[in-house]
Order: sequence, then C-alpha cells, then structure tokens
Amino acid sequence: MDLKDLNVKALLQLCVEGDANSRIQFQNCFADLIYNFPMTVFRLPSDRAGDFYIYVFTEDRIFKRLSGFEARNGAQLQTYLNHYVLRHLFLEWQRTLKEPETISLATPISDDSGESGRSLGDLLADPIPADESLDSTAGALELKAFLEKLDPEKRLLLKLLHLADFDLSPEEIRLLRKKSGRSYREIIAHIEETRNRLLEKDEQLGALLSQLDSIYGWILSYQKELKTLSERLDSLQEESSRYRDVERQKEDLERKLEWRYRQRSQTLEKIRQFRVTTPYKDIARLINAPLGTVCSLVARIREEVMGTIGKCEVLKTAAVS
Repeated sequence: MDLKDLNVKALLQLCVEGDANSRIQFQNCFADLIYNFPMTVFRLPSDRAGDFYIYVFTEDRIFKRLSGFEARNGAQLQTYLNHYVLRHLFLEWQRTLKEPETISLATPISDDSGESGRSLGDLLADPIPADESLDSTAGALELKAFLEKLDPEKRLLLKLLHLADFDLSPEEIRLLRKKSGRSYREIIAHIEETRNRLLEKDEQLGALLSQLDSIYGWILSYQKELKTLSERLDSLQEESSRYRDVERQKEDLERKLEWRYRQRSQTLEKIRQFRVTTPYKDIARLINAPLGTVCSLVARIREEVMGTIGKCEVLKTAAVS
C-alpha cells in the first residue's frame, strides 16, 4: 500500500483499540521498517531481528507508544518510528536480555562428604554418563511425538523455523506448495538453499564454542600459574632481585588473564546473539507470505507451544531457540 493513501490517524486509533484487521494492515505497511531497524541502526545480527520484532508487538508495546501520536501522513509516522519509538523499544529490549551466567573451571566441586578434591574443569573432562545419553535420546523421541500431534500448518511452521534440524515430509512439501503457490522445483531449491545457510551458521557456532573452550582452558591455566607465583612471592624477601622477577611475571600474567576475561565476555556475547534458526524473512519467502504475518504466526505458535509443553525442557528449547 502507498503510504500517501494511508489514513494514518484513523489506522493508529483502530490499532490502539485492538482492531485485528487494522493491526494486520499496520504490520503489512511497516513490517520491513521494524524488522530491518535493529540491523541497520544497531548492527544487530539478522538472527535476532525476528526476536526484536516479536518484542515490539508483544503486550502492544508499539501501539501504546503510538497512542498519543498525531500523525498527518505515513512518511511522518515512518520518521517517528525510526527516531523515537523503535530506538526506545530496542534499548528497552536490550535491558531485558541477560548475559549467560559463567563460572570458573577452577571452581571446586564438593562431594556428599563436603570434600572438594575435584574442580569443575575435571568434571567437564569426564565422559558423558550413559544414562544422560539415554535421556537425550528419550528427549528426541518426545519431541518427535509432540510434533506429530501438532496441527499440520503449525508443525510446518515450527519445522521451517528449525530447518537445520528437521526434514519436511512429502505431505508438508505439498502443504508448502499449496500455501506458497510455487512449483515443487522452486520449493525444494529454496529449502536446500536456506538449509545450507543454516548449516554454515551451525558450523560458525561450533567454532565459537570451541573457541570458548580454549579460552576457559587458558583462564584455568593462568589462574593456577598465578596461585603458584603468589605462593612463591610469599616465600621470598621483598628486596631481592628474585622477588622482583617473580613480581614482574605475576603482573604480566595478570594482564594476560584480564585479556582472556575480556575475550571470554566478547565470545559469550557472540554466542548469545547467535541463532541457528531460519530467519523470518526466509520463512516469509518460503511460504510466500508477508513478513509481518510470519512474525505474528511465530509469536503465536511459540506462546501456544510453551503453554502446551510445560515442564519438558527439550521441547521448550526447540520452541524458543
């Protein structure tokens, strides 16, 4: 729709009042602007743009902020969205995000008697117990059973969101063809293209996790060395040349440890921003639907799935990733 032909004031009023058709019209007009805003202005990875889009419309946040805006035309509303509403919502959204909790690999692990002869690093080096492997298999079977109970369109959307993990059945391919109006050849080509990009992202995530393991290893090593140097300093006279040499070694090691801590924080932030899920724009292209419609559908199915799966952690992870 041409924004020049849009009665913005009337549309906003109906949106604030909760009119469903008007909200769909609003999303159709401004979906690309809202979706691209965090990537363009704040360099947010495309993996997270969909999460911001959902946050904007959840609890009517965007309409509450537009309730008192006296817009004369669509262009004026675009400017107001860009420079005020979306900027404030983005910063608000960022404050709600929590950095993953971290713990040193040198942290002692106590047994039932209260003894702490092993560290977290020792524990992580142990092989995965057989019963945990069985739990993982059971979780995969539970997830498969859950998907089979879903409505076909919801199951299709959830699988499209996680194309790197799921294959589409022939029935789902036919449903996708019906919804998109495209040929089987086009659909298969789009699916494979999207899946290949997701697999590349999965490899990138794996590299980040390997890098994080290496960083934790260096931190643990530096912590042990610092402890040894501190004990050595306690045994030396402060005025001796040997004391000064060890003190310089300790200061140099502390600088290296501080750098590793910064590197760890930066890597954790990259991992936190990473999503190996299909970008909403790709889903919209696959089902040939407006971006705003796809974002709304994903938000609704997430809410419904989270309400259905309750305490099942493996399903919960699949739904919100």
